[in-house]
Amino acid sequence: MYVKIIVISLLVLLFQHCVKLYFMWGFTKHLFNHYPGRCHQVEGMGFGSENMHMLPNGMTFITSGFRLNENPSNYETFYKQNNIKGRIYLFNMKNPKKVVQELKLTSTEDFDKDRLQPHGISAWEDKGTGTVYLFVVNHEKDGQEKIEKFQVSFEKLALQHVKSYYGDPTLKQLNDVVATSEDSFYFTNYLTSGSYLMGMFETLALMPWSDVGYFDGTAYRIVAGGITMANGVQLSRDGRYVYVAASMGYELWIYERRNNNSIHLKEIYPLQASPDNIIVDPVSGDLYIGLHPIFYQVMAHLEDPSIRSTSQVLQIKLKDGSVSSVTELFLDDGNLISGSTAATVFNKKMLIGSILDKLVYCDVDVPL
Repeated sequence: MYVKIIVISLLVLLFQHCVKLYFMWGFTKHLFNHYPGRCHQVEGMGFGSENMHMLPNGMTFITSGFRLNENPSNYETFYKQNNIKGRIYLFNMKNPKKVVQELKLTSTEDFDKDRLQPHGISAWEDKGTGTVYLFVVNHEKDGQEKIEKFQVSFEKLALQHVKSYYGDPTLKQLNDVVATSEDSFYFTNYLTSGSYLMGMFETLALMPWSDVGYFDGTAYRIVAGGITMANGVQLSRDGRYVYVAASMGYELWIYERRNNNSIHLKEIYPLQASPDNIIVDPVSGDLYIGLHPIFYQVMAHLEDPSIRSTSQVLQIKLKDGSVSSVTELFLDDGNLISGSTAATVFNKKMLIGSILDKLVYCDVDVPL
């Protein structure tokens, strides 16, 4: 009798969860294209433009060739057939007619450029010397989860490897990084394990097991948890707030930052779509987020990149650290750009990145 009740109860819960996923992942949703102005694909880009960081002068660093160490077979086939490899590009938002430029990487004792599989990215500029450091999440090929630090040479279009951060148990399955100095940063773990099957379980079960960590130059620690797939992480212009995209929660989490770099949750804002990466406008402080509005499509895209996935960009304005307004700037059915991950705006021009598709550049003819 009791066993029957337990079994029926579990089946009911499973059915409820499946119904929730059915609507949440957008099986009933249909979207229509709209753009903020004329848009075109950027020439000279490799496969993917997963994440980016724009400096105040419009120079934008872009990671390309997203790959984990465990992927579906169709993804691996696509990757090998197209001879994709990890790259970091530079794009000048002031000169959009010029193609993107690949930055030269040199292997060192601690870094093998041929094993680079880049993901999240963040730049830190030393105001005294003008030196720019780049922090990049690296799902090192057949290796560890790392965060690589480079020094940027704009003259040589090169990145000189400085340091690798790895080996601590807080660095589980990394996604994004945001620098707070030339040797400290916040980072997100979006899964607890690099196993493909375990990752699928966490995703399908909507497990709130992901977290945000901090490295202070000496030690690592977890500063926030209970997030359903923590993805992009960013810092407000004044450094008072930390923004985290909860991909499987369909939410933006806003934290207040304390003097000891601990963070306290201030607001959870629903986005009605799966957010990927967050870019903070260096002038206005507005947030630009790349999202996946129909999630089952991006799941199919991650299984096989030849399958197209819808793309969306939101602009979020804030007041005193809280969301004050949200505007949808871009929506595409996947034909112009598939699987949007990040976006940034400079002088009424917008750049949109993707998981393993093209980079798109748009005029912004609407009020911001």
